[in-house]
Amino acid sequence: MIPTPPFNVALIDKDGKVTKVGSEWLNLIWLAANSLTESGTTAQRPTKNLWIGRPFLDTTLGQPIWVSAVTPAVVWVDATGLSV
Repeated sequence: MIPTPPFNVALIDKDGKVTKVGSEWLNLIWLAANSLTESGTTAQRPTKNLWIGRPFLDTTLGQPIWVSAVTPAVVWVDATGLSV
């Protein structure tokens, strides 16, 4: 999930300060970029800011996994599509 920039909305105001919309968009960019380097045990899998395709390196399993569903429950899968 690479956030689409908000079109026709100022990200920086006339004084050079980041607007609320700009701040929210930059936060989404940070979340997406940060998720690319996240790793930990199975018990440390993220539970917030999840989206389909979000990666995580599961060190217990020794492999990368991805979110394949977020509702009604979060489902993590490996590269073969097997739920893990």
